Amino acid sequence: MKNNSYSVAVLGAGNIGSAVIERLENLDNEIVEIDLKSVLVSDISKERTFNNDVVTDNFEDILNDDSIDLVIEVLGGVEPGKDYIKSLLSNGKAVITANKDIIADCGNELVQLAQENNTCLYFEAAVAAGIPVLKPLIESLRGEDLSRVTGIINGTSNYMLTSMEEGSTYEDALSTAQELGYAEPDPTNDVEGIDAMYKAMILSLICFGATPDKDNVHTEGITSITKEDFDWASRLNKTIKLVALIDNEDGGFNARVHPVLIDTKHPLAAIRGALNAVVVEGENINQLVFSGPGAGAAPTASAVIGDVLSACHQLSSNQSNWYPLRSQKNDNKNFDDVFSSWFIRLSVTDEPGVLASIAGTFSQNNVSIESVIQEGRGEQAELVLVTHEAPEKDMQNSIKQITSLDSVTSVTSTLRVYS
Repeated sequence: MKNNSYSVAVLGAGNIGSAVIERLENLDNEIVEIDLKSVLVSDISKERTFNNDVVTDNFEDILNDDSIDLVIEVLGGVEPGKDYIKSLLSNGKAVITANKDIIADCGNELVQLAQENNTCLYFEAAVAAGIPVLKPLIESLRGEDLSRVTGIINGTSNYMLTSMEEGSTYEDALSTAQELGYAEPDPTNDVEGIDAMYKAMILSLICFGATPDKDNVHTEGITSITKEDFDWASRLNKTIKLVALIDNEDGGFNARVHPVLIDTKHPLAAIRGALNAVVVEGENINQLVFSGPGAGAAPTASAVIGDVLSACHQLSSNQSNWYPLRSQKNDNKNFDDVFSSWFIRLSVTDEPGVLASIAGTFSQNNVSIESVIQEGRGEQAELVLVTHEAPEKDMQNSIKQITSLDSVTSVTSTLRVYS
C-alpha cells in the first residue's frame, strides 16, 4: 500500500464477481487507485473479460501475498468462503463480502476476528444489495436504542407479489421473474422466505446484538398466496408483502419472516417490483425508511464498491472499522407468544348458527373478531374474518379447531395483518 494506492484480490468471478471486477477496473483514480492483483477462480483456462494474468486457482497465493491489502469474497454459498474469510482476517487482511449465508452463519465470530486483528470487515451488499442500510445502522445509529426493524428484503418475491397484485397468477409471475433473471431456476430460497430469513438474522445481529438460530426464526414464503387474496386485500385498502419483522421491545426479542396484509398508506406498501426497503424504528428517531434496488449484479457491485472505498479509507488507521457490537438486552420471545391480528377466509355452509359457532370457537381461545364479511348464498358461502391481536398459539389453536367444524368446508386463506 502506497499513498492512495491499494492492492485488491477478488474471490470469485461469476455474475456478481465479474460486475465487481468491471467496477474496480473503471474506478476513478482520483478517488482511490486500485491495483487488481489477483482473482481466484476454479478454472484458470477459461477466457475472461479481464486480464487472465491475474487469475489463480490457489487461495494460498492470495492469503500469503503481503502486498494484498483488501480481499473481496463473492463466491456464494458458505464453504469454502467462510474458511477463506476467517483465514484472511486472522492474517490481518481487510475483507469485503456480499455473502449473506456466511454472515448469517457466523457474522458475530467474523466481526470479533476483525476486531482482534485490527482489520476491516464489510458486508453492505449482504442484506439489501444497492441500498446503503448497514453502514448507517452500524455507525450513524449505533448510539440509538432501536425497537423494531421491518423489511422487504427479497427482490424476487416482491417482484412476484407486485405482478400478482397487477393480475398475474403465481405461476406466471414466477415464470416472468425467471425470464428477467430475478429468480433462479430453483427459486426455493426466494419464494419460501429463506433468503429473507438469512438477512433477518444479519439485521438481528447489527440492530439488537441477537444471534438467533435459523431454526428459531419462523419463516413462511409466498407459495400459498393467490390472486384472490389480492382482490380481498384491495377491498380492505391493503396489499400483501413478504416481510422480515424483528422486534426487541419489553416482551422480548423475536425475528420472523412471513407474508402480511399491510395498509396501502404504509411506506412498505409502495415498494414495488424488485425494490427492497428497510424500516428502522426507535424512540429518538421515530421511523427511518431506506429503500432502493435490492437485487441484481449492478446494485450489489455498487454496494461492494462503497465498501471498498470505506475499507481503503480505514486501512491507514490500523484499526478495525467496528464499534463493539450491541449486547442483546431482552430475552428471546417464542414465536408462539408473538401477537398478531389475522385475516381469515373460510368456505362454509350457508345455514343458521354458522357464524355463532365460529365466533364461539375463537372466543374459547381468547381471540376476538374485529369484522366479518359474508359473500355468496345458497349451499356454500364465504366468510372473511379479521381478528383483533392475539398470541400466535391462540390463533393457531382457533384455526385448527374451526377447520374441524362440520359447517366449515375449508380454510381458504390465512394471513397475518401488519400493525
